[in-house]
Amino acid sequence: MSTLDNPKALFQSNCSTNSEPYALQNIGDMMSPEFSENCIIIVDPSMPIHHEAYVIIDFNDDLYFRQYFEVNGRRLLKCLNSSYDEIELDNNFEVRGCIVQQKQRKQQSLHYYLLNNISGKLEFNSKGKEKPKEQ
Repeated sequence: MSTLDNPKALFQSNCSTNSEPYALQNIGDMMSPEFSENCIIIVDPSMPIHHEAYVIIDFNDDLYFRQYFEVNGRRLLKCLNSSYDEIELDNNFEVRGCIVQQKQRKQQSLHYYLLNNISGKLEFNSKGKEKPKEQ
């Protein structure tokens, strides 16, 4: 079996042990319309997980790209495409990182965490924003 036949093993050997941001390609329509099929997502493993974050999570021997929710003490993974069921997490999951940026073909990159010009703190935006050009 080649490493391409086992994408989780390939991910674990190349991405999960690295603390630097890395890129993945979104496969499928589970996260549409925000993330189109085949768009490139940038994952930052050092970004802390939070309510409504887009995340890569290792759960039950599978990797998931979903939106993370905390509701009434429950931790859930939800697809943006409502055709798919949500997943309730137990304590046996590992966060591989939060999605901080995406790039779709022939479009500007969207950033999900940008610095607030006034407070200087990172702010999350679930619809992504284009990074302002520095002047």
